[in-house]
Amino acid sequence: MSCKTGSFAMRTLALSLLTLVPTAAAAQSGPPASIAFQSSRDGNNNIYVMDPDGSFQTRVNADASNDLRADISPDGRQIAFASNRAGGHFEIFVMNSDGSDVRQLTITAATATNTWPRWSPSGDWIVFQSNVSGAFQIYAIRPDGSDLAQLTNAGVNQFPAWSPDGTRLAVRRDVDIYIIDVTGGAAPVRLTTTVAAGVINQMASWSPDGTQIAFMSTREAGNYPSVFVMNADGSAQLDLTPKPMGETGTWSSRAPAWSPNGKYIYFTGTRPNMSTEQIYVMGADGSNLVLLTSADVNAEATVRHVRAPAITRITATPNVLWPADNKMVSVSVTVDVSDESDSAPVCRITGVTSDEPIGAGASQVTGPLALELRAERFGQGGRIYTLSVTCTNSSELSSTATVVVTVPHDQRK
Repeated sequence: MSCKTGSFAMRTLALSLLTLVPTAAAAQSGPPASIAFQSSRDGNNNIYVMDPDGSFQTRVNADASNDLRADISPDGRQIAFASNRAGGHFEIFVMNSDGSDVRQLTITAATATNTWPRWSPSGDWIVFQSNVSGAFQIYAIRPDGSDLAQLTNAGVNQFPAWSPDGTRLAVRRDVDIYIIDVTGGAAPVRLTTTVAAGVINQMASWSPDGTQIAFMSTREAGNYPSVFVMNADGSAQLDLTPKPMGETGTWSSRAPAWSPNGKYIYFTGTRPNMSTEQIYVMGADGSNLVLLTSADVNAEATVRHVRAPAITRITATPNVLWPADNKMVSVSVTVDVSDESDSAPVCRITGVTSDEPIGAGASQVTGPLALELRAERFGQGGRIYTLSVTCTNSSELSSTATVVVTVPHDQRK
């Protein structure tokens, strides 16, 4: 797409509003229907999607089976999930984001359980956990069901989570969080150390920038599940959802998932005022807790992995200022930008520099993609203005590119 202004395009979402958002909605941003979760509000567990703020909670599929642990593909077109619709045991399935064209990816014995499918950042692979060989191990498969590969074989490995660069997995190995290099270039790295009996660390989720990992741990007194966050090297482990002192009611927090901009963490929780598990969102520091669901059991929200806009071309008109008569000249910028999650990312001029010293009035931004530049130059080689343009999508992810406007020394330049 090309844009010449920074205005948003109105989006139309053809989804049925099944559940009103309880209490006040949070201010999370992101593409429509980019949160997937499971809910029993219609009897059995089905896959639902909702907007990042909890609105437009919509059932994707409807059948008599139990469908669990959904994850949306990076391009938003498909959903991977686990279901017991084939033979009564759980296999991995993929369907279109509207629930059509359901395809079974794994076919295993009735004694096997295959769950927790997670798309790679590129969308080329789906990893999942399976006990088809005995203890749970991590497997990878293509979205079309080809190239099945076993990635782990030591101990018990569960709950895989891709790193943002697609080279590593954070997994629960036995009772701790480990990092596994899927390229085979490095040995597994243990991030948590469990010394007390009965304590587990699992359900890791990488922050979008790859610097932190959220996870569930039962290490606190009482062994209740709580959401922790740590640096990607295992340092600075912090409990984000501690049980308040003196609280005697049910309290648990698990299955964290980061928002694309890294500002929020979604999780499944039970609280004294709620009789069933529900989906909450909070700030990445544990603040500003908001309840997003309320009907029956709602659990294990996952967040679509959204990428920043791709700026493919940027031009300035005019890109040469002549004559160099010290007058202000109007310049407009055109940006070609693509974004698989947002049809209208907002682009605007965010900086103007010059290879020559310039006065404060030599450049004046007059609109999102418009400005005035002074047609002057001092040096023998002329002047080069460099304009920085940043495009930001609805998930608050940005990309920046530059374009130059020159004031030549003479007409031959």
